[in-house]
Amino acid sequence: MSKLNKPIGKVRYPDKTSINLLMRDNSVRDPKFQIILFVIFAVVLALFVKFLVVDKLAEAYDAEKAYTQMQIQIDQLRASNEKYDQVREEYSHYGNGYLNDEEKIEQNRMAMMRVIQRNVISKSEIQSVEISGNVATLTIDNIRLKTVSDIVASLEDDDIVSFVTVSTAGTNTDSNALVTATVIINFVPKGGEQ
Repeated sequence: MSKLNKPIGKVRYPDKTSINLLMRDNSVRDPKFQIILFVIFAVVLALFVKFLVVDKLAEAYDAEKAYTQMQIQIDQLRASNEKYDQVREEYSHYGNGYLNDEEKIEQNRMAMMRVIQRNVISKSEIQSVEISGNVATLTIDNIRLKTVSDIVASLEDDDIVSFVTVSTAGTNTDSNALVTATVIINFVPKGGEQ
């Protein structure tokens, strides 16, 4: 009989009774090494978050807080400075430590302008006003000589006026002719006498 025609008898199968499904992965490293890598990553991440995120946000918050406080101070200073001229004028009567000796004897400019307004502007039109020290120089155009005389008399009656000088220029000899007058008003120095 040939091998191919051999009678089939009892066939024997493998007799393994347990199966080992655990397979060893050679790509997995030691868990201690992985724990050390994770700790290093966590430390680097914490440092990054601390220095490049949290600290920058804290700096921005502090800068915004400082800006807000500075803006509040600036607004308060602006509000307090709104009344500076009024307060300065009020306290200038008690002392002018910021003035030099020449400035201390000068009349108050507002008082000088009130004298000019009260005695000159109500009677004529002023072309120019120049004030230097305690002297005011006015140029009045198209005014009659009688009106110039009345202005000088009213100026000299004022308490803070020391004396007044006038020069006129005209083209007509008529007393009713219009002239150009230059009026120089010398005011009494502060604390001085006429």
